[in-house]
Amino acid sequence: MTQHCLQTLLETKFVHFIDAPSLALIMPIVQRAFQDRSTDTRKMAAQIIGNMYSLTDQKDLSPYLPSVIPGLKTSLLDPVPEVRTVSAKALGAMVKGMGESCFEDLLPWLMATLASEQSSVDRSGAAQGLAEVMAGLGVEKLDKLMPDVVQTASKVDIASHVRDGYIMMFIYLPLTFGERFTPYVGPIIPCILKALADENEYVRDTALRAGQRIISMYAETAIALLLPELEQGLFDDLWRIRFSSVQLLGDLLFHISGVSGKMTTETASEDDNFGTAQSNKAIIGALGAERRNRVLSGLYMGRSDTQLVVRQASLHVWKIVVSNTPRTLREILPTLFSLLLGFLASTCPDKRTIAARTLGDLVRKLGEKILPEIIPILEEGLCSDKSDERQGVCIGLSEIMKSTSKDAVLVFSESLVPTVRKALCDPLEEVREAAAKTFEQLHATIGHQALDDILPALLKQLDDEETAEFALDGLKQVMAVKSRSVLPYLVPKLTAPPVNTRVLAFLSSVTGDALTRHLGVILPALLSSLKDKLGTEEGPQELSSCQTVILSVEDEVGQRIIIEDLLEATRGPDAGLREASVTILNAYFSRTRLDYSAHTRTLLSGLMRLLNDSNPEVLSQSWDTINSITKVLNQSCLQNQSSDIRLVTERVLWWVCKEAETPALDPSLSKPLIKALLDNTKDKNTSVRSQSEHTLVSLLHKIKIRSTSPLKMISFSSRTWHTA
Repeated sequence: MTQHCLQTLLETKFVHFIDAPSLALIMPIVQRAFQDRSTDTRKMAAQIIGNMYSLTDQKDLSPYLPSVIPGLKTSLLDPVPEVRTVSAKALGAMVKGMGESCFEDLLPWLMATLASEQSSVDRSGAAQGLAEVMAGLGVEKLDKLMPDVVQTASKVDIASHVRDGYIMMFIYLPLTFGERFTPYVGPIIPCILKALADENEYVRDTALRAGQRIISMYAETAIALLLPELEQGLFDDLWRIRFSSVQLLGDLLFHISGVSGKMTTETASEDDNFGTAQSNKAIIGALGAERRNRVLSGLYMGRSDTQLVVRQASLHVWKIVVSNTPRTLREILPTLFSLLLGFLASTCPDKRTIAARTLGDLVRKLGEKILPEIIPILEEGLCSDKSDERQGVCIGLSEIMKSTSKDAVLVFSESLVPTVRKALCDPLEEVREAAAKTFEQLHATIGHQALDDILPALLKQLDDEETAEFALDGLKQVMAVKSRSVLPYLVPKLTAPPVNTRVLAFLSSVTGDALTRHLGVILPALLSSLKDKLGTEEGPQELSSCQTVILSVEDEVGQRIIIEDLLEATRGPDAGLREASVTILNAYFSRTRLDYSAHTRTLLSGLMRLLNDSNPEVLSQSWDTINSITKVLNQSCLQNQSSDIRLVTERVLWWVCKEAETPALDPSLSKPLIKALLDNTKDKNTSVRSQSEHTLVSLLHKIKIRSTSPLKMISFSSRTWHTA
């Protein structure tokens, strides 16, 4: 019934003012309608209230305001957008017709609701209502409130919902003020762009809608004020700003060219275009050739962005506004290249990656004919004082080689090889690391020639004090990315006399399991070099380098080769090689964390033979190695009578006790061995008991003479052994 009455009122044409008695009949119906659940009913009530101020006298309508305004406020926060729009217009119309004095609490309520944390619907309704009320009060009110609105929207230290509410004002104020809002387009653009990078998605969405509203209503003004900001946004470090800038820039270009951006651009090829010559002329006419080139260059670089959404948005805009990709690229190439060099010099990793990808894409699109133009520019960039630019040059070269045929790379190898070689010796580690990846791509393209052209020069620079450190790290970076190819080339050169153990040690940390394949060549070279330097000032450093090399081997196969080859060397007639091999064994087992229990019996048997060596240093190193090995043995191996390791250990003790000049037994080793021998004195086999007793007597006598602290009394069976 209420809805029928309202519909009748809306359809009624009034030819005179509504007097007070008539108003008394109408207003109860309107008041009741605001409490109705129907959306249409509340919408019609708001329309009637909005028109009422022009059909009645202010003094007759004023008594009803306290009962109508609450319903109108509720409708302003309605979930249905149409109800909010009609209610906002009604409020604006009433304020315009009756004056601000009749609505003293309305503006404070709207400002408070604008910062509401409860719902974005409430903030949207408050922003829309406030825009209509300000329009009703005139430009003077806009001039008074806008500075505070812009200042609040620009703050980053306020709650996100507050910032969201104030940015919503920029969506509705252009609608209510039209051209009168033009002076404020410039001041609000930085607020919108800053909000486009907000961490909260709802704030970014609101800012995007505000930007789209500015573009749709103030296209000519937006070109002068918004476009420069959008150009910067295309190249921002934050991907969200790049994404939003592409979206807004697309809307602006669509508006200028007169095309719709809503068409689908999903095709089989990314080079399919939907633009026309007319749209291209319109864009050049509106932006000018120079600015058009910058904008299209930014869009093309966006197609290679690190973020998928940016790539998709850029590709969509490019396809719609560009009619022919290759021709357009040639037109914008100078501008595009100046931007690419700036990106290659950027400290932002994303920017350098985008530039490198774009370079590769350019080569694919325009063919290898543009290489003579690109490569000299990159060579010049490597001479820059900016380390970031040198690093970017390496990344760019890698991408170019990925997109170029082997023949083309060979043609330009005279320029590429010195560039890569120079970058591998750059003072900055990040540049050397990027150059190693460039070397990897060069090797993948031209094969073994890359090794012949670059590695000998690096090895030669190791002799130069100024570049040795950088060249050595450059070799390490190359090994880290291409060890399986580089190591077979380097090993023969590094192991040839004089052996360069320092470089081998430095590179071994990044070789991985590739080093195992060359141990047959490396180990003899290490032994020969260490043999010549033992007993000299260079001996400790040489031993340290040898230790670093063998400790870098972490696979089982490599460990077996090291143990077998070094033990084999201890059996040779050359005393120097025996000393070098057992010294390396001692260095290895004193530091290794690998499990070598499978080789313990072989090791102890091999080292046992060295306890009779005529060289005192061999004897000492052998005994230290035995100590290192037995310290980590599982005690059960020494307690178990059937253990092979125990039998070998007792055999070692027998050799120790037989020779008076052998070094003293380490206390940490002696205790478990003595316990094992004591157990053997209870064995049923007479021979075992006898050998164990004699070994134990000799061992205790040896410990008595050599040890600094006597052992306590040890009792077993019916005998007691004493040591003073």
